[in-house]
Amino acid sequence: MAVRFSGGLRVASAETTAVIDERSMLGVARPDARRDVEGAIDVRGSIAAPWHPDVRQGERDAAARRREARRRLDALRDHATATVMRRVLAILIALFLGVAVFQMFAPRLGMPVDAAWHDRHAGAILIGVSAGVAVFVALTIASASRAGVDLLHDFGFHSTPENRAVLAAGSWFAAAALGVHFSAAAFNPVPGGQWVVAAVLGGGLALAVFCLHRVAVHDHAYRTFNLAALTLAAGAIASMSLTGTGSWWALNFSTLGTTDDVAAFSFNAGAVLSGLAMVLLARALTSGLASPRFGASAGGIRVLRVCVVLLGLCLAGVGLVPIDTATGVHDAFALGAAVCFAVPALSLRLLVPAAPRRLVVLSVGFVVVEAGAMVLYDGLHQFSLTVFEIVAFSLIFIWLIAITVMSHEPATIKATATDAAGAALAALHVAQRGVARRVRSARSEPPAGPAVSRPATARVFAPGARVGGGRLATRVRGPDSSSIHDHPPEGAELEPTPS
Repeated sequence: MAVRFSGGLRVASAETTAVIDERSMLGVARPDARRDVEGAIDVRGSIAAPWHPDVRQGERDAAARRREARRRLDALRDHATATVMRRVLAILIALFLGVAVFQMFAPRLGMPVDAAWHDRHAGAILIGVSAGVAVFVALTIASASRAGVDLLHDFGFHSTPENRAVLAAGSWFAAAALGVHFSAAAFNPVPGGQWVVAAVLGGGLALAVFCLHRVAVHDHAYRTFNLAALTLAAGAIASMSLTGTGSWWALNFSTLGTTDDVAAFSFNAGAVLSGLAMVLLARALTSGLASPRFGASAGGIRVLRVCVVLLGLCLAGVGLVPIDTATGVHDAFALGAAVCFAVPALSLRLLVPAAPRRLVVLSVGFVVVEAGAMVLYDGLHQFSLTVFEIVAFSLIFIWLIAITVMSHEPATIKATATDAAGAALAALHVAQRGVARRVRSARSEPPAGPAVSRPATARVFAPGARVGGGRLATRVRGPDSSSIHDHPPEGAELEPTPS
């Protein structure tokens, strides 16, 4: 046997050297000589087993088990993080939208403060609080995990993907309608004004969310990121309802964060929190593309996740550095967000070679739309920077949701099928147990003549078989012939009886 030291020197023992010399002199190689030589003590002092293909296979299996353990640990961490984030984001969204609803019904500051003003103010507070509570309950149910859905069922609330999708769609419709209401003057040139825009924009958004939520409701990354996107929208809407900047839509969205008051805090807080949520969800959002079936390398997935993290940090930077504080830094964050979206979207095929074709086409199409919007804004001056910002950030959030849904869609369908199959098997098992209680398969006929001390024999019939015109039932005749046993005692006699 050989000894391996830390410097790489291998010293053969005298016994092994003698074996080699003897065989080499005779010109004959002993079959196990190589294994004797290669059996070694490694650097860490453990005895290494002789080389064998099974050893390498075992090492590969161990490495695969370690990777699977790490993947499951990461999944558990992502689930725990997403669970906490959903609770926090749902509370913030309810607060933002509750404030907006209050502002919609509250009396204007220019009105005289009298009894009617106080009554209207109290009514607006009640309506705002009720709206906030309703939004929180709706979003909690819509984004609940499987354990949360089971808890709802225990309390008698029947929850399905369809009604959860209705709650999510209703929340987005309310957000869109409130946003249009607080920027109504921007839609005066549109035929029909704000009402038509609210119906078209809110209805289209609600329909899209309904169709998407119904399919992807089982994916915790989608449910959490849906709330992150709604947090950004709700913060902006609360800021619209509180701001005193006038026609901010003629400038840009960032104007909402420049007033150094509650309105600016709402806008900046929404941007920061949605950006941080994007950072924390980067691994969960791209975990579907990391599946082996897409052929992505570890480096490609790492680049994709780094881009998502940088995208979230840039969005948070937009809120942390208002445009009136440091215009150059603010614009750099906004430009960085656009770059961190365009780079992975255009190179998705390189990063993930077998990515879904629809996702690749959609990614390239989104970049083309954003570039076209930039030309219409900056080159042709067809609309304001506010419209371009709406288009750009909407495309970013839709793209990240598309990555999650399109890469997890087969897994979601498989999980749904597995749940259905599990429910069917459980029902079948219950039915089998019920039949087994009523029908027994083992039967035996006692031999004619004097009793002989010998083991009892049994004749086995299929469940539900008919003997003598009746269906078989088991009667156990022992010390108490009237007793019925699931398992007959030893030595008991079985006889078929019609049921």
